[in-house]
Amino acid sequence: MNNNTVWSPSSLKSERKKEIFGFMMFDFANSSYTTVIITAIFNAYFVRVVVNQQNRGELLWSVALSVSYAAVILLGPILGAIADYSALKKKFLFGSYILCVSFTSLLFFIKPGDVIQAMIFVILSNIGFAASENFVSSFLTDIATEEDMGKISGYAWSFGYIGGLTSLAISLAILSMFPSGKENEFLGIRLTNLVTAFFFGIAAIPTFLWLHEKGQKRELPPGETYFSLPFNRLKDTFIHIKEFKELMKFLLSFLFFNSGIAVVISFAAVYAQKDLGFTPSMTVLLVIVVNITASVGAFLFGYMEDVIGSKNTIMITLFIWIITVTSAFFIKGKQAFWVVANLAGISMGASQSSARALVGLFSPESKSAEFFGFWGFAGKLSAIIGLLSFGTMSYLFSSNRIAILSTIFYFIVGIIILVFVDEKRGRKAANEYKE
Repeated sequence: MNNNTVWSPSSLKSERKKEIFGFMMFDFANSSYTTVIITAIFNAYFVRVVVNQQNRGELLWSVALSVSYAAVILLGPILGAIADYSALKKKFLFGSYILCVSFTSLLFFIKPGDVIQAMIFVILSNIGFAASENFVSSFLTDIATEEDMGKISGYAWSFGYIGGLTSLAISLAILSMFPSGKENEFLGIRLTNLVTAFFFGIAAIPTFLWLHEKGQKRELPPGETYFSLPFNRLKDTFIHIKEFKELMKFLLSFLFFNSGIAVVISFAAVYAQKDLGFTPSMTVLLVIVVNITASVGAFLFGYMEDVIGSKNTIMITLFIWIITVTSAFFIKGKQAFWVVANLAGISMGASQSSARALVGLFSPESKSAEFFGFWGFAGKLSAIIGLLSFGTMSYLFSSNRIAILSTIFYFIVGIIILVFVDEKRGRKAANEYKE
C-alpha cells in the first residue's frame, strides 16, 4: 500500500475484508493436511498397512508426530521473535507452507513396509504445517480488533473445517474410483496424498495475495545479530513475565487440555477401523460428517465467545470433551460411535478457535508473533505428551480403549488451571504493555 495514497473509508473497509478472507483461506487450505493426513486417511494407512504390527504402528505414529512437534517447539519462539523484529512474518509463512506441501506430495510414494521413509516425510511435512499454523495465527492481531477477534477466529476455524470437508469429499471420490488393496498397492489411499498437497497449495494462494505484512522492520540494537536477538528478546519476555501472568496460566491449561484433543485428532480414525471395524471409506464419511459438526460448533461458539468470553466458552467445551472420551471407552458398535464422534466435533473446533482468540487478546501487538510462538510451543508440547502417552499405553496394554480413556486426566487438569485465569486482567495487561 502506497503511503501517499489517500484511501476512502469504503476502500479501507474493502481492504480489511480482503485481508480477513485471505486469513480465513489459509485455515481453509491447511485443514486438508490435518484432516486427510493426520486425522482420517494416512494415519490409519500408516498404522494398519505400512507398519502392520500389533499396536506398534500407534507407537511409531506417535513418535513421528512428536519428533516434528519437538522441532517446532525449538524453532517456533525463535523464528517468531525474528519475524516480529524484521517484519518477515509473511515470508516465514510462505516457507513453512512450501515445506508442508512438498513433503505431503511425496507421501504418494509410500507403500507397505516403507516405515522409515514414511516417518521422515510425515515429520518434515508436519513441521511445515505446524510452523505455518503459528505464523498465520500471528496475523490475527493485525486484522482483528479486540471486539471481533473471537468472531473472526471462529469464522476462520469454521471455514477451515469446510476446507477439510471439501478435501475429504474429493478423497472419498478417489477411494470409490480406486478401491485400495494389495493388488494395486493401495493406489487410492496414496492418491489422496497428492490431492491434499494440491488442495493446500492452490487454496492458500489468496492468503499470500491479500494478507499484508503490517509490521515495520526495525534496526538491530548495537551488538545484536538475528541469531542473538531472539534469545535476548525471549529473555526480556521472561523478565516481564509477571505482566502476562494470565497468559502463562492459560498456556499451562492449554498444555494439558490440548494433549487430550491431540490424541482424538490423531487416533480417532485408527480407533474406528481397528476397534470398531470401520472401512477406510466409512471412516472418511464419518470424518466428513464430523467436519460439518465441527464447523457449526466453531461458528456458533464464536458468537457465544464474544458474549460470555473466551474463558467461559473454553470451559464449556472441556466438559463436553470429558463426556466424549468417557463415552468412547464404553461403546461397542458403529452407530454409537457416530454419536460420540459428532459430540467431539462440536467441541473440537470451538475449543481450539477460542484458545487462539484468547492468546490474541492476551498478546501485545508488538509481541504477537512471539507470543503465538509460545502458543505453538504449548500446543506442540501438549501433542507430544498426549500422543506419546497414548502410543505407550496402547502398546503396553494392547488396548486403544484404555489409552483413549486416559485422556480424561488432561481435560480435568486443564479445567482446574483454567478456573484461575482472569480474562479481564489478561486483556488489560496486553493493552497497557509498552515496549
